[in-house]
Amino acid sequence: MAKKASDEQCRANYNQVCALFNAVVADHDRFQVVYAYGVEVGMTLGIVIRTTHYKYASYAVGFDTRANEIVVVPTVIDLSDHGQPFSLSRDHIKSAKQSFMTKEYTIKDDSLPKKYIQLMVPECINEDPDNVCLLVKQDDEAKAFQRFFKQQFSK
Repeated sequence: MAKKASDEQCRANYNQVCALFNAVVADHDRFQVVYAYGVEVGMTLGIVIRTTHYKYASYAVGFDTRANEIVVVPTVIDLSDHGQPFSLSRDHIKSAKQSFMTKEYTIKDDSLPKKYIQLMVPECINEDPDNVCLLVKQDDEAKAFQRFFKQQFSK
């Protein structure tokens, strides 16, 4: 069954993302925060059958326009738990690009487990038929992240 939420509930979820980020990151005051999710696609080929599997991830992402830095906090979809935060600085990454069609952000860095991370930063998600991401409303924040990424972080 599809999850659906009002704008008020979506905004409350966004506020929970901010609260989680603030609780985890010591110097959180210098960051603007957005919710992001990622999709990892894998394929298994057999003699007759090919299967595709998807692995979804949720993130609380903070970005500092003055330091050209992004801090990513991996979370579970309901924000009940989180992983270790990691920092990505423009000066130390290999590349950072935004896809034109899907608006997906890809950051390549040797310090990451898979050498890259892909993020989607939606302005609003108020319906999720597959129950794979948090329903949020972050219009201004997502636009600010897009500007920051395009003007200051991409390379």
